[in-house]
Amino acid sequence: MATLKDVAQRAGVTVTTVSRMLNSRVRVSPETQARIQAAMQELGYYPNEMARSLARKNSSFIGLIVPSAQNYFFAELIHHIEAASESHGCKLLLCVSNQDAQKEQEYYQMLIGNKVMGVIMANYGQNFEAISRSKAPMVVFERPDNQQIPCAMTDDFQGGHLAGEHMIGKGCRHLLYLSGNAAKNNISKRRFDGLAAACAEHGLTQPALIEATWDEFVAMNYDASVSRIFQEYPNVDGVFTSNDIMAAGVVQYCRRHHISIPKKLKVVGYDDTSFAALCAMPLTTIHQPIEELARHAVECIIRRANGDAVPTTALFPVRLVERETT
Repeated sequence: MATLKDVAQRAGVTVTTVSRMLNSRVRVSPETQARIQAAMQELGYYPNEMARSLARKNSSFIGLIVPSAQNYFFAELIHHIEAASESHGCKLLLCVSNQDAQKEQEYYQMLIGNKVMGVIMANYGQNFEAISRSKAPMVVFERPDNQQIPCAMTDDFQGGHLAGEHMIGKGCRHLLYLSGNAAKNNISKRRFDGLAAACAEHGLTQPALIEATWDEFVAMNYDASVSRIFQEYPNVDGVFTSNDIMAAGVVQYCRRHHISIPKKLKVVGYDDTSFAALCAMPLTTIHQPIEELARHAVECIIRRANGDAVPTTALFPVRLVERETT
């Protein structure tokens, strides 16, 4: 493997000159830069970006911790955060915790130890006590629990309310929310509360609730929870789900059991990832501005790294997109 010394010898310069060029410490003439770059290419030498960051005590890396890279929402979020990072001349370091608190903590410590510019956390198990002790710029998604850390979130209550109003307006009277753990997950609870508010405003009973498991979320297979809907609530005529994969699972179940959508049952998903429009039966869903969320989070990291103030909480509106399931 080629070393810095090999590059210097091939380019006919000192090791110090190569190091200075790579770290942009002093101006190196264009001619010398061209020789060094040619030598690096010929020898297949690639500078250690992380080591350079540690030496400079600053970094162009942004860390991102997510609970899953398979889920469509997080996959799109990763894509847009990477694009936003690149637009600012930064590189993304991705960590997937799989909802493991210990792994999340280890990833967080690794990122901070490697002097990243900042960390974006999209993980459900965010450890705010540990985060708040760090001086590194930080942004979290959907968890405004710690007022010291900027939070980018969408209006989940509005999303649930829009879904409820839409289904009620279509004639639904027995609504159900298929979600993750609404008791522990603030995101799910806010969406359920919005749905319940819409029901109350129209004099309907509180919507039923089915909670899917984490294993179903990771596998993106909600068959067990979907079957519970029709076993426990046979009169249900409107289902609101906390993501589009769940909504598609409901649609598939109904097709297998000859339950007509949208005539007998109406279904509203959440996120409006590209998946929602590509289903065999395109999903009515709540659109989250994923690209705007990603861009805002990256800009917060850049601004905080530069010592600029950023808003504590940025709340983005959502909207309903009507397709074939309602």
